[in-house]
Amino acid sequence: MKKSNYRSYICKGVNNSISLLKSNRFIIENITILKGGRAQKNKKLKTLLNDKDVFVLDKNEFYKQFSDERKQDIIIQFSGELVKKTIPDFKNRKNVCLLALDRIEDPQNFGQIIRTAECGGINGIIFSKHHSAPITETVLKVSQGAFTNINIYEVTNLKQSINQLKKNDFWIIGLENQINSKPWYAVDYSPKTVIVLGSEGKGMRKTIMQACDFIATIPMQGNTGSLNVSASASAVIFERLRQKMEDR
Repeated sequence: MKKSNYRSYICKGVNNSISLLKSNRFIIENITILKGGRAQKNKKLKTLLNDKDVFVLDKNEFYKQFSDERKQDIIIQFSGELVKKTIPDFKNRKNVCLLALDRIEDPQNFGQIIRTAECGGINGIIFSKHHSAPITETVLKVSQGAFTNINIYEVTNLKQSINQLKKNDFWIIGLENQINSKPWYAVDYSPKTVIVLGSEGKGMRKTIMQACDFIATIPMQGNTGSLNVSASASAVIFERLRQKMEDR
């Protein structure tokens, strides 16, 4: 593990903590639990914490130390390489699918996309170092522990990363509402694929769109102009999973 990628994070909540404690990717630094809370009573957590040092605090001490965490019963500080800086070439892999996020700035959306991507069998998520939400406590909390089971890659130049993946036989599919776009369900996701999602308000940058091999769209039937980006991600991810299951 490279020291430059090695950082400390805070994990909150029962579901996140269960996923974190099951993982062998990270180092657990300290664990604090609310005395008599849900976390202390949870059977799965009790088993996972059996051989670990745990600080158990009563309500007054817990809320004094974690004043903004009245809905959380367990706080874990951990460290490790949650975000990777290098994307593998995937040369010997088939049916790999990655998500590339172009300026997703809302941490709630970022966390939900991580959760959906992990549930839908996506192999990794790429996001830009600049003009994107970083990995924060909110992102981790919303992901509901999915961050422990999916690779996340931070890149300096998203277009260069996409072009490199194209050289490694990936097809690039952008999701954007355009007249000449294909319906999202009419796209073949079986090759090695990168699905590109644009920002919440502005969509993909023009330079990123130009790097795409196909543009897919999700037509709207109601009066609302567009779906939330995490909802759009869910539609495409599970269409790809549906196609994959049918091919078995």
